[in-house]
Amino acid sequence: MWGTELYNLIMSFSPVKIALVCHHNADPDAVGSAYAMKFLIKCLFPNVESKIIVPMGISIPSKRLLEKLNFHDLHEKLEDYVNMVILIDTCSLVQLGSLGDLIKQSSTPLVVIDHHEPLDELSQRSNLMIVDADSSSTAEIVYTIFRELTVNMSSKVAFALLTGLIYDSKRFILASQRTFMAALHLISYGADYSEALEILSIDMDMSERIARLKGAQRAKIFKVKNWLVAVSHVSSFEASVARALMDLGADVAFVAGSSGREVRVSSRSSSHFYNSTGIHLGRDVMEKVGKFIGGGGGGHATAAGANGKGEVNEVLNLCIKLISEKLS
Repeated sequence: MWGTELYNLIMSFSPVKIALVCHHNADPDAVGSAYAMKFLIKCLFPNVESKIIVPMGISIPSKRLLEKLNFHDLHEKLEDYVNMVILIDTCSLVQLGSLGDLIKQSSTPLVVIDHHEPLDELSQRSNLMIVDADSSSTAEIVYTIFRELTVNMSSKVAFALLTGLIYDSKRFILASQRTFMAALHLISYGADYSEALEILSIDMDMSERIARLKGAQRAKIFKVKNWLVAVSHVSSFEASVARALMDLGADVAFVAGSSGREVRVSSRSSSHFYNSTGIHLGRDVMEKVGKFIGGGGGGHATAAGANGKGEVNEVLNLCIKLISEKLS
């Protein structure tokens, strides 16, 4: 049981300070799960201090969530006296920037709580992996830990988890029976479903709309077997542009962006594509892309990404090659 394993590990190391670390541009699933884990640790270990670390900032929906929770105690750096690290919703140390290198080189006990397929280096470095790729979100996993340890959550914690669950399940598009049961229980704890939707319903600003239009304008379309694969490049909002290309009719979309030698690529595919081909974007494509560009990559079956150093066109060509090889 995840809860028991986590409890026993914390007991065995007796940490004084625990860092709850979220990935870059931390989304509501990461932030909401970290907020809930901070509450859980306080309930189980009153003398243990925990801090939420966001080394590369948080997203706009996450800011709205924390404002609703009236919580602003976020930190950017990992302090020297932290003696346990729990990675939240993070499958690769590359997602943490320079902090990832620090964690990799240290001997501080490491726990990973995530619903993405983890990279091998993270699996080898960690003391405990609480990972379930079948969960809709990390929030769903954290909710399960609460249930296993029979810890009652506050209405604020329930709201944080419900918002994260709704966000990462794409408003229950990527949901199982277990997801709906978790949402029902969170609402019974006092989480307001309509308020969670309101937080996540943010109109796109002008820059994101421009990026989407430019991405569509620059898109190249390939027919691989009976599937339409779209690739494009923008300077920002890669994930949003990938979603837009999917809405326009692509079965698979790859969108890359760069800043100097730093390159990012975001990928999306339809559930129909995944169910028909079995191609897992995180495992079969983005992990390999991440290694190719000297960084890291991974994610879900239908939504994944990679970061590293390289040329945009080179990365996009590799994505097409990997998909073509898999389909062949």
